[in-house]
Amino acid sequence: MTPTLRQSKTLHYGLLFAAVFFAFFWNIWGFPLFDLDEGAFSEATREMLANNNFAATYLDGEPRYDKPILSYWFQALSVSLFDLSEFSLRLPSAIAASCWMLACYRFARQQWDSNTALFTVLIMANTLWIGIIGKGAIADAWLNLFLTLTVLDIWRYWQQPESSRFLLLRVYLWMALGLLTKGPVAVLIPLLVSGIFFVVQGQWRRWLTAIFYLPGWVLLLLILTPWLWLVYQDQGMGFFKGFLLDHNLNRFSDTREGHGGKLWYYLIALPLVLLPFSAALFTLLRNLREYCKDSLTLYLMIWLGVVFALVSVSGTQLPHYVVYGISGLLLLFAHYRDRLFRSWGLVFPLVFFILMLALPWILESAAGSSRKLYEQEMLGRVWDVVGTPYLIASVIALLLVLGITFTSKLEKPVKFVAIGFIQTLFVFNFFIQVMAGLQQLPVQEAAYIAKARAGENVVAYGLHMPTFSVYRDAITPKEKNPKPGDLIFTDADNLKKLQKRHPEALLQPLYSKGGIRLMEWRDAKPANAD
Repeated sequence: MTPTLRQSKTLHYGLLFAAVFFAFFWNIWGFPLFDLDEGAFSEATREMLANNNFAATYLDGEPRYDKPILSYWFQALSVSLFDLSEFSLRLPSAIAASCWMLACYRFARQQWDSNTALFTVLIMANTLWIGIIGKGAIADAWLNLFLTLTVLDIWRYWQQPESSRFLLLRVYLWMALGLLTKGPVAVLIPLLVSGIFFVVQGQWRRWLTAIFYLPGWVLLLLILTPWLWLVYQDQGMGFFKGFLLDHNLNRFSDTREGHGGKLWYYLIALPLVLLPFSAALFTLLRNLREYCKDSLTLYLMIWLGVVFALVSVSGTQLPHYVVYGISGLLLLFAHYRDRLFRSWGLVFPLVFFILMLALPWILESAAGSSRKLYEQEMLGRVWDVVGTPYLIASVIALLLVLGITFTSKLEKPVKFVAIGFIQTLFVFNFFIQVMAGLQQLPVQEAAYIAKARAGENVVAYGLHMPTFSVYRDAITPKEKNPKPGDLIFTDADNLKKLQKRHPEALLQPLYSKGGIRLMEWRDAKPANAD
């Protein structure tokens, strides 16, 4: 770290503010909501407010058992204050991600020093998947906040025996809020991490004392029970069966929503999640035994290892699942920054920005090789949404990264952080616009057309894109058997199936773009006597 950076409080806090603002707040209003996750959370929140039902969630009129209630409450509060918009729906996640960064900043400052705390935030906020989570209208930023607070306070409990009662109560508070956010994972991960660490340290009796700490369980139950009673009153045992069995046990044991993978899936996903800081992981692992002689390093690596093992054997796999374990890893990146960040590691962000420059041609090729009409039409619009600004921005970003890579005026940790800023600005100003333009803009436009046809029966056939309901500001029920008079929201592949099932139907297109169809079933032709 340069002397100027070390000495200037203005620069210190200015960099903190810039990292958090551009990572989580900048442009959260500037692109449509994405299906499936953002759409599902947002539509459930919209229906919560429309029905004035804050006990349970519904999606397109059907009970939604996927997640507990807390993140919906935060979204509902934001929408109540700012009206329904991308900004209001994403703002709670941005706030949660900012608090997540603050918790890690405070921990790094307590355990090490203010410069390490600064680098902790500069690294974390500019890590690719943390930026995605912090800008998404989903529950994951809140879950990561409560998981991080839990695991870090468990370390403080081990470190500070004289404050054990107060720290244990805080641990149970964070776990209760995590349970209200996403369920058992908020307890399972801290339980495994702490259990392994305390056993290794020969303090298993102290761990058992914490596990059976009665005031903590009383606090946890006082927080959880009121909502559990309310959701039982509204949905009976349906929520408990649907959430605990289907969306937890079955999600772990079976592949859900096509998100299957292999045991090695996260060996590929983790470096992508960590961009542009991926290479530091390999440097750390190469000398892991040496680093783990330090108790805190061992504890934080156990955190990563537990999450990595759990998500690797899960039947449902998504990149953001591994984020539940990387907060500790990124703290170590900041602490050991002068040893972990090597010049060869700059290859990872260089390859990333080369791929970003080549993205239009990659998507164009994917459109030509896909067998699905929806994908062909969606990706086939790539040159309609890319435009000159994207190409110019990707060239400038690549040149800046090259310049930073080969300059000798910056220390290696500063180089990686600078590239992280470039990545954040590029991804959430240009790349995100391309992906939104391809996937979500047609859904949004079709929804506005359907919204203008007030009083008509609108149904979804063969696809699940709840952002359509958000932008239409109305429930869109799924219908396996549409009928004459319906407005049908579907895609090119499912429209083909519908026409095959009902060759007599006169389906008038109201909207057709990017594989998305909005059709009006106007009447029926007489069936052929033959």
